Amino acid sequence: MNVQEKIIKFQKSCFIDYIGYLQKEIEGFPKPYLYPDGNPIRPVLPVQTAINKIMVVGAFPSARFEKRNNMLIPVGDNLSPFGPEKYFNGQKIMIQESTDSLYKNYFQPLGLNIEDLWITDIVKIYLYPEKHIRNCKELFPNQKYVNTHKMFEKIANKSYKWFLTELEICKPKLIITLGEVSGKILTQTKTPMLDGIIRPMTNMPEINIVHFVHPEFLRRKPNSEKSKQTLSQLIKLKNEMKKFI
Repeated sequence: MNVQEKIIKFQKSCFIDYIGYLQKEIEGFPKPYLYPDGNPIRPVLPVQTAINKIMVVGAFPSARFEKRNNMLIPVGDNLSPFGPEKYFNGQKIMIQESTDSLYKNYFQPLGLNIEDLWITDIVKIYLYPEKHIRNCKELFPNQKYVNTHKMFEKIANKSYKWFLTELEICKPKLIITLGEVSGKILTQTKTPMLDGIIRPMTNMPEINIVHFVHPEFLRRKPNSEKSKQTLSQLIKLKNEMKKFI
């Protein structure tokens, strides 16, 4: 089986089996797992799948939203992990703002092209936080909702075996993690240092890894000291990145 066949096999397997696996393994995980309109929530899988280069790993995908009665509700899956999207939500044009921040604040300063990246999330599905559930209850009061965002750590740990399959296929020279939780799950350690320094992974020393704050942090707090430090780290890292592409 060649690499492209392995990628397709992983994508198909995850798309078909991932949610059922979580429902079996995690007590209280919703059956079925749906958006408030009744559309199924499905895995959001990598489509940027460069081999033996750089892997970028986030925590979990967002969703597409509509504005109804002046409230935002999730209605559909993202197209891909950190994939650029622009759509009309009923009142205005929406973009995936974390994706926009990732491209502007990380990929551009590092000189990275998406063709050189495998982009994925540890958890493959949208997770309901309480703030979204409140809006959904207002508009769809007869439906049952579960705060799956609170289950993130359990879901992430159960998703680790799926990530290991991706890792085996991708064989990255370097992994870039986005946010504290993704770094923690990948390294199977306590809180990682989000300092932009390349190190061997503690649990897989043959692989290099570097941890950064999530691009959403830079978007929301662009003038914070941590954001300024991150931008400085990216500038320093740019020359080092060339050997991984």
